[in-house]
Amino acid sequence: MDCARVRVLAPLVDNSLLAERLGYASPTAAVAAVARISERSARARLSIADAVGDDTALSGAVVAAARPSVSDALDAGRLGLDAANLITTELASIAGRTPADVLDIAESVMVGLATGVSASGEPMVAAVSVDFLAGEIRQVTAAADPDGARPREERATRRREFRLGTADEDGLMPAHGRLLPEIGVLLAGMLEAHRRSPRFADVNAGLISADGLALAPDSRVADSRIADMRTPGQRRHDALGEILLAAAAAEGAPRLDGQSVTVLVTVTAADLVNAGGLDSDAIGTMAGSPFPVSRRTIERFVDAGGYRAVSVDDNGAVISISSPQRCFTPMQRLGMVARDGAGCVTPGCTSPHYTLQAHHVIPDRDGGPTALDNGLLLCFWHHQQVDTGPWEYRMIAGLPYVRGPGIPDWTHTRTRTPVAHVA
Repeated sequence: MDCARVRVLAPLVDNSLLAERLGYASPTAAVAAVARISERSARARLSIADAVGDDTALSGAVVAAARPSVSDALDAGRLGLDAANLITTELASIAGRTPADVLDIAESVMVGLATGVSASGEPMVAAVSVDFLAGEIRQVTAAADPDGARPREERATRRREFRLGTADEDGLMPAHGRLLPEIGVLLAGMLEAHRRSPRFADVNAGLISADGLALAPDSRVADSRIADMRTPGQRRHDALGEILLAAAAAEGAPRLDGQSVTVLVTVTAADLVNAGGLDSDAIGTMAGSPFPVSRRTIERFVDAGGYRAVSVDDNGAVISISSPQRCFTPMQRLGMVARDGAGCVTPGCTSPHYTLQAHHVIPDRDGGPTALDNGLLLCFWHHQQVDTGPWEYRMIAGLPYVRGPGIPDWTHTRTRTPVAHVA
């Protein structure tokens, strides 16, 4: 069927006049409409048809197909459209600088890899998917190219890009681009490393109940996966968030407006302290985003990064700007790490301490101080969920306690450090 789909297109290849007679602006538009496929797929089919179809010279002589091995494999039913498109595209990328005999050899090798059958008809390799095949085919391309891999690398360098789109109706900002191989591999590796953390393999390991007794093994949760219900895409998003937070806070990181890159949200003091306000009230604006920000989100930002008070006169002119308020110091963060361990305090979460956000257990609106006995470290995701659950946090005698899925009672998340007593 794939072969028939290609062969039937032979009259349309480079024949705009026939396409116009059929009522379409181009051969691609004609194929896309008649076959009810995308124009991208239509272009691929026409490209294959051009490569495997015979042509006619001005003298009337028949010119053999440019890619005879691909043509024969299609006719024999051993090669599908995707693999044929991959091979013809790769060969076309080096055709202008590669001798014809080398191209023929490369084509034969590529077809053999794709079909698992050599030119002599002998079984060669096991058949694989086109996605897996692409890497092998490109290795052949690089070997056949007299310039090696350099042209592809230079082309990739020219085509590299990354851009942020316009936020949608929910404020989500799309990201698009093409990353250089080393950047893509690095990002994929970092996302995978962070995606594997938090891990929730044993949420009760090392927990101590509120009365100071270690939890018995038979109290462990049978299936701790309930603790993390995020999709893989959501986990990759949150991992990217942790990577960016760590990069922005790193020593020597680029600065904007004289300080580390951060999220800037503006809200009036009257709206922030309004005792009758609701969590969902849209009271703030975020620099760089056209969407209003709710009270709950603003309080989470204040909790994680503090705030600066800006005083203005009746005309709106700025009178003064305070130093950061409600912001845990680096020494306080180190104290939390030493007290709670180098990770998020949520049971089973292993996000490293340098990606965590300091959380006020008793919030500012309730008079909670910015002090060690009112602070603990949470990862990006758990800090997002701190007001909605499923985990709850409390400080008891200067130590963090939690309760949540499978842990109904307030429980200390770390083993207490032994204290030496002098008689």
